[in-house]
Amino acid sequence: MYNMLEIRFVDIHGTLKAMNFPISAEDMSSAIKDPVFSEGVNIDGSSVAGFTFVEKSDLHLLPIPESLIELPYTEEPKLSVMCNIRQDGQVFSGDTRSQFRHVLEKQFKRRGWSLKVGPEPEFYILKDKRPVDVGEYAQVYPNAIAEGMIKRFSQDLTKARLNPKVHHHEVGPGQYEIEIGYQEALQIADTIITYKSIIRALSAKIGYAATFMPKPYGEHAGNGMHCHLSLWEGDENLFATSNTSEISDTAKHFIAGILEHAQAMTVLVAPTVNSYKRLVPGYEAPVYVAWGPLNRSALVRVPMFGKSKLARFEYRCPDPSCNPYLALIAIVTAGMDGIERELELPPPVKSNIFKLSLKERKQLGIKTLPGNLFEALSYLEKDKLLCDALGEHICKQFFKLKKKEWLQYSTQITDWDWNKYLSI
Repeated sequence: MYNMLEIRFVDIHGTLKAMNFPISAEDMSSAIKDPVFSEGVNIDGSSVAGFTFVEKSDLHLLPIPESLIELPYTEEPKLSVMCNIRQDGQVFSGDTRSQFRHVLEKQFKRRGWSLKVGPEPEFYILKDKRPVDVGEYAQVYPNAIAEGMIKRFSQDLTKARLNPKVHHHEVGPGQYEIEIGYQEALQIADTIITYKSIIRALSAKIGYAATFMPKPYGEHAGNGMHCHLSLWEGDENLFATSNTSEISDTAKHFIAGILEHAQAMTVLVAPTVNSYKRLVPGYEAPVYVAWGPLNRSALVRVPMFGKSKLARFEYRCPDPSCNPYLALIAIVTAGMDGIERELELPPPVKSNIFKLSLKERKQLGIKTLPGNLFEALSYLEKDKLLCDALGEHICKQFFKLKKKEWLQYSTQITDWDWNKYLSI
């Protein structure tokens, strides 16, 4: 028996928001028949980051039945559902989910294509802001002391139909990863939002905190969200060839598009001040614009896949602080630009790029990703293709809020300033 429905949406940052609506339903199929699914519910858009102003603040949420799930962490059974956002009866131009759906339809519908994505969100489990253990990569109990908790998290994600796969301890102390199985792009963006909310809620429920902050500790590995990508036409993987160790020309053009737009994309896949504290040499986070087979020092990596149907590549820049709808808009737009223009890939880099000198990188034509949020914004401002894909409303609000975030960060006075400069 369900008596409450959480109607969910995200703001421009990808932060989960919700309205709770009373229902009376015996099961999920009867819940969909509730009038709220056809009538929706209003919200105040002026109170949501990147949405509307007070003089025109009314927005309307319409639940999407196929996104209905049961939440695994509430005391009483409760359902949640993603929604479409409307303004004056039309698609709201500030709804990042709707904008992503528009981009997918524009790029793929006429071709009969779909993008499948397998994300790898990483997170730290903390107690009083300290990691819960001292474990390292792939270690087991008792070094990975939260292993039992992570197992239960994975089981609860399965109950919510999020398709979790392998889970393991990551490189940092108290750092874990639960991989998500491949899903089509729009569904995976919804899944990422729900995944983060479930992990954080389950942790809080038992007295811990889960953080997806890109770089919570300067001396330890950051939290990435590497994305494995493949393009499909029906049951055919367009990135595959008859050789199970190679990718197709279509895949190479797609990767070339990502490399072409890599610097401008960065702020959409790594969108916070803290993101750029992760994107530094020495922690397997990408810094340089290059690609290579099996090479974890490159921005784009072609992993070992063994079977043609598993052909894919891994884009290593995204972190879990991103709005997944905006991140995937960038990925789809850049990749399809590469396909449409038949952009050629530079030669693969097989050596550890972190160990190359500046001169060696220049000889190979390897560019560097932006070093901070302000620099990343400046690259995006110059990329008309990506800005057009975001749409005028989202683009304008994104720049406004991110420039404000940078100003707040760069003008604050910290303990570091006092310790460094007090005696001057």
